[in-house]
Amino acid sequence: MYSIIKIYRHFVFLLIIVFFSCVDKDPTLIQLPDTTAPTGYIVSPLNGSSVSGNTSLQIIAIDNEEVDTVFFMIKGQNDNSYRNIDSTTNVSNDIWQGSWDTRNVQWVENENYFITFKAIDLVGNSYIASPIIVKLDNQDDESPNGYIKNPITGQTVNGIVSIEVEATDNKAIQYVSIFVNNEIKITHLTEPFNYDWNTELVTDDLVYSIYAVIVDIDNNRTTIPPISVTVNNNLPIDVTPPTGALTSPPAGSVVFGNTAIQVTAADDQLLDYIEFYIDGNLNGSFDCNGPNCTASYDWDTLIETEGEHTIQAILVDGWNNKTVLTSVTVIVNNIDQDDIHPTSTIISPASGALVSGQVIIETLISDNTGIDKVDFFINNVFVHVDSSGPDYTYIWDTDTVPDDEDYILGIIAYDLIGNEGPSTPITVHLDNDDNVLPNGTITYPYAGQVVSGIEQISVYAVDNAEIDSVSFYIDNVLVFSDTSEPYEYDWNTNFEIEDVNHIIGSIITDASGNHFEVPSISVFVNNIPNDSNPPTIIISSPLDGQTVSGVVNFAAHVDDDTGIASVEFFIDGFSVKTDSETPYSFSWDTTINIGVHGNEHALSAIVVDLAGNTTFSQPILVTVDN
Repeated sequence: MYSIIKIYRHFVFLLIIVFFSCVDKDPTLIQLPDTTAPTGYIVSPLNGSSVSGNTSLQIIAIDNEEVDTVFFMIKGQNDNSYRNIDSTTNVSNDIWQGSWDTRNVQWVENENYFITFKAIDLVGNSYIASPIIVKLDNQDDESPNGYIKNPITGQTVNGIVSIEVEATDNKAIQYVSIFVNNEIKITHLTEPFNYDWNTELVTDDLVYSIYAVIVDIDNNRTTIPPISVTVNNNLPIDVTPPTGALTSPPAGSVVFGNTAIQVTAADDQLLDYIEFYIDGNLNGSFDCNGPNCTASYDWDTLIETEGEHTIQAILVDGWNNKTVLTSVTVIVNNIDQDDIHPTSTIISPASGALVSGQVIIETLISDNTGIDKVDFFINNVFVHVDSSGPDYTYIWDTDTVPDDEDYILGIIAYDLIGNEGPSTPITVHLDNDDNVLPNGTITYPYAGQVVSGIEQISVYAVDNAEIDSVSFYIDNVLVFSDTSEPYEYDWNTNFEIEDVNHIIGSIITDASGNHFEVPSISVFVNNIPNDSNPPTIIISSPLDGQTVSGVVNFAAHVDDDTGIASVEFFIDGFSVKTDSETPYSFSWDTTINIGVHGNEHALSAIVVDLAGNTTFSQPILVTVDN
């Protein structure tokens, strides 16, 4: 038996020599063309997440050869096409990274954006990934603004004092807190931001500090600088009336349009408000809330008759003392003085916009005296006049004019004395009938892929207006139609013919009935593996040439690409065990004679995989010494 083993080893050695002698010659390799497209997926950002600032874009792109180029593409929810982000870097063989500055003015805050990528390999095969959706949400870093409207710094106050805070923000105010001598008095979540401070509960004849803290919804904080007031609840009764003067317009002047009436006034303690009268009738008032006050009131002279009018102002202090200022007489003349032309602008639709159906042409009109009418023109042809105001509009029925053409929109505004104010014309494109085909691609599986089981077919579809449906075809037979994103179909390949190519196709239909036939791909269905690769086996214990005794662990290490069915163990050619579960081993009691008599024994094994492929192990020789 020992001679047989030596002959076996020599035979294996000769096979190794012959093998290396054959491969030493340069064989002729036939290079097939690469038709396999890359594949991959987006790692960052996550689908449905919010992004801001300089956002890192990262993907994994895989190809059977090598990915040459990757383009990141981004599209807004109201955009018709994607925009490339060119700053793409190959971090490693499969990882690609880009940078998207969401703070650029072309990106709209709080809008959803679609992100995808296009991967191209060395021979031009390309792959477009299924897009993810993210929301742009840059942190607001603009602090709110505000001031303490009442009281004013240096003022002497008494009784119930209304502390009034004006606060504004570019987004929204979260809350306003009001402090007196660093003690928080009130926090308001909504307007008005006021606090009625009872000064009778604090010590008289002291100076008190008042300030406020404004916080917006993004937690930006502004502290309004403090003002100082003196509390004195023992003031004597004020019997001194305020003083002042009506500074504008001067007596005898000619006025027209909106004329500013200006008054300067003062009081020894507190000036409360100023009233404005025209021809003895109260027209308006101005709140002062301080010892000094400069007030202005816009008087609309267009509602007055032409000719002389009397302007009068009355000052009222905190103790209701009143002063009637000397009145002035002016002449209203809106007819002769108006040499100012109105201004007019078309604010909707926007220049260059696509329009259809009933289009509302909206305008912004202003004039110093008033508007008489606005004329509307399309392609320089008069179509409508609006004399009602103040929102001068025209509803244009575009179904009555030829489609797919540019149209020029213009308006002319006329004021009360006939001054003209033409707008800058704008051009719009009429598109009532959607004749733009949708577009798309099959994003998974990729062409040439081997598929099995349940495979999810994914289609990326886009249209200038709206997608109606995406139909899925297997071997030109309609199997499913999807009407909402994501457009997917779970294909059970177990129902298809095995070991042949099958054609996956798709037709995208938009809301106007336009059809786009997506380029089809071919995949290979293989649900039953054709295993022709034999398993491998080595005896891992005991070692070749080892001297053993007692109970010995006779074990084998096996491997296969599909699975192991069984391992059979032999001693001196006699089968001692068949094992179908790992670990594959046999406990050999060497005190019991098995096979030939003597101290030397040959150990071997046979492994069989799930497809029936068989491999014999290389035998080993051990010596038993009990």
